Amino acid sequence: MKITLKEKIEMCEEHILKGKSLSHVSEMYDGYDIGNLKYIINLYKKHGKKVFDHNKIKTYKRDTKLLAIARVENGESIRSVALDLGLTDPTILGDWLKLYRTKGEAAVKDTYSRKGYLTKDKRAKAIVDQTLLEENERLKAEIEYLKKSRSLTKKLEGVTSKEKAEIVTSLRTKFKLSDLLEVAQMASSVYYYHTSEYKKKANKYKDIEKEIDYLYLKKHKKRIGYHRVYIELKKMNYVIGKNKVLEIMRHKGYTKKKVKKWRKYNSYAGDLGFTKPNQMNQDFSTLKPYQKAGTDITMFRTERGPVYLSPIIDFDSREVLSYVAGTNAKMDKITKMLELLKKHHSNRVKGMMIQSDQGIQYQNSRYQTKLEELGIIQSMSRKGNCLDNSPTENFFGRMKVEMWYGHEKEYKSPKALIKAYDEYINYYNNTRLVTKHKMSPIEYRNYMI
Repeated sequence: MKITLKEKIEMCEEHILKGKSLSHVSEMYDGYDIGNLKYIINLYKKHGKKVFDHNKIKTYKRDTKLLAIARVENGESIRSVALDLGLTDPTILGDWLKLYRTKGEAAVKDTYSRKGYLTKDKRAKAIVDQTLLEENERLKAEIEYLKKSRSLTKKLEGVTSKEKAEIVTSLRTKFKLSDLLEVAQMASSVYYYHTSEYKKKANKYKDIEKEIDYLYLKKHKKRIGYHRVYIELKKMNYVIGKNKVLEIMRHKGYTKKKVKKWRKYNSYAGDLGFTKPNQMNQDFSTLKPYQKAGTDITMFRTERGPVYLSPIIDFDSREVLSYVAGTNAKMDKITKMLELLKKHHSNRVKGMMIQSDQGIQYQNSRYQTKLEELGIIQSMSRKGNCLDNSPTENFFGRMKVEMWYGHEKEYKSPKALIKAYDEYINYYNNTRLVTKHKMSPIEYRNYMI
């Protein structure tokens, strides 16, 4: 289904500004493809409305095209590269790629918007000029090919098809593939057979695969997904696309499966008259560490009883600033957590806002007095609304996926589980990358302070 640029803008605004679902917007526009709809919405979010301006002259330089093609050849998806370039349709990049693969780098040229109708004489001259140019390029290709094959022709058996294919491949960056195949007197099917056989034998990702094995199995102990593996590889200066990392990890069976949700620990005992207003109001934005944080209590159940974990999470660095774990969630544990916060971070927490639910521990006068002593502003979520403290909930979810689900039977006692908490939180703070910052929480905190 063809739609105008104006309709594309309308579809984006229906979803982004009016909150309509993708399926609803698709239905409004006669079942427009969901995949294409996602693309133009991401395009709108990244570049704004101006990217759909049909009056703007679209000019694509040869260097830009070759850079985009190289990114796709290195494993990035066509859609992600097209999105970065602001192409209104990813098939534009697909056409560049097809031209490059069939006719070589020389066929990729600057593209300009149409400048009007040519007269008959100018059109004829342009055809002649183009014909002469193509013939000249073909003669150059023939000369280069003969230079490359001269030493091989001295052999009695002549040049083999495999050797011809290697010569053609070496010259593809300079000349059209069709011209080279004509000079070499080789069918395209024969050429592609030899090049595909060569690719099968040479695995250019061999070293990267070894690094992925180390990162996933040893360094992170099967806890991370392909996004963080990709970031680690880029920091090590490997040239590879995110989708290629996903492909390799899928092939190795390293991608994680969906897991069931857990039953949340609930400490709510009613309004005891000490609730605080929701000052944070789901505004988790920060400019630096120690501005906003959250706390909550979660429970893990072992064969010998439950174990409770109470952390304080910095919403900027995602660092676990302080935590306590034990077989109960009594007030002395929460007090100890605040004492550890003061011990490890001293006056840096002064002025910080901390979000919690309306649990009995957070309505306790000892907790509230301790926050006042530390200069921390208290904010409470609305009753039954976990989204008011979603960064903390997200930490619990990630932790359970990475160290609990599938490993429940490994922790025979509360003591063993608490030891695992210590190991995981040390790993989380010092080693595990935060995707947004591309650093570990403590590394980012030290960088920002």
